[in-house]
Amino acid sequence: MKTLKFLQTNFMLAIALLTVGITMSFKLAEKKEKAVAQTFYYISNDMTANAFRDVSHWSTSTIPTDCSPEEPVRPCKVTVPDGSSLSAVLGSKTNSEVLAISEGYRPEP
Repeated sequence: MKTLKFLQTNFMLAIALLTVGITMSFKLAEKKEKAVAQTFYYISNDMTANAFRDVSHWSTSTIPTDCSPEEPVRPCKVTVPDGSSLSAVLGSKTNSEVLAISEGYRPEP
């Protein structure tokens, strides 16, 4: 009788742990699927020193003009990988360093 009670209790515990484990694995899979790269567009006319690294000058909304591969005057867009942020990508880069990582350029305002 004691053995039966012991098995019954441990069986219920095992089922509970298995349920929690399966639920957690689905939650982790959902988080990984939601993490996608984001594209930020430079929306400011500011070209002063270190202006390109100011996150308030960037937006996820598309800009009305297309990016051009010519004349690195202002950055056009930067892709931020999943798990990162715009401020981490731009960091303390100078304007020329931001232009180097920009995907295309925009003309002078």
